[in-house]
Amino acid sequence: EERFRREMECEFIINDETLINPLKLTEMEGIDPIERQGQVRWYSKPKSGSVYCVALDPSLGTGGDASAIQVFEAETTEQVAEWRHNRTTIPEQIRILAGICAHINETVNDTQRIYYSIENNTIGEAALISISEYGEENIKGYFLSDSTVTSSGGRRYRKGFNTTNKSKLSACNKLKVMIESGKMKINSIPLVSELKTFVAHGTSYAAKIGETDDLVMATILAVR
Repeated sequence: EERFRREMECEFIINDETLINPLKLTEMEGIDPIERQGQVRWYSKPKSGSVYCVALDPSLGTGGDASAIQVFEAETTEQVAEWRHNRTTIPEQIRILAGICAHINETVNDTQRIYYSIENNTIGEAALISISEYGEENIKGYFLSDSTVTSSGGRRYRKGFNTTNKSKLSACNKLKVMIESGKMKINSIPLVSELKTFVAHGTSYAAKIGETDDLVMATILAVR
């Protein structure tokens, strides 16, 4: 169908090997935020009784790669909010994460219904230090970690999620199935745009040269 629509109906269909099926991508549009809190875009209001996942993909905040936060409602797998910026320091990234969790908790009023985590690769170590300095007890929610990752001595590695090629591919596959089956609702126009340029790269997936994938990587972390 994809080739037919491109060749016979002169319809522009993405020609790269995208993670998400090109036909599905052409149907995805996204919506405008219903509310903005600073640079945080909210696409729906938190609901009492729901469970939320908040994922931070940190960056240095020096103007290069951007840091990003994604928020999903667990039961419906609907995107609720997102944030992205490339000049926010790591301590401020943690404060924004805490602020999002606090805003959700104002409605759900139950910290056991809010799960948050960060990618702990390289720069993530600095984010873990910032969480420690901020006070984990001051963030409204449960800090989720990948308990399956252990060292040769049997000790669990630091908190958060460590991204390897294997774990990334597994999460990419899960994201693909959830979006293409309609089980995950993406509301963000910028995220839809990034998904359209998130393509096969060697044995994994990444943004096309000149494009970004910060929002996608934060989404993958939320999926995990």
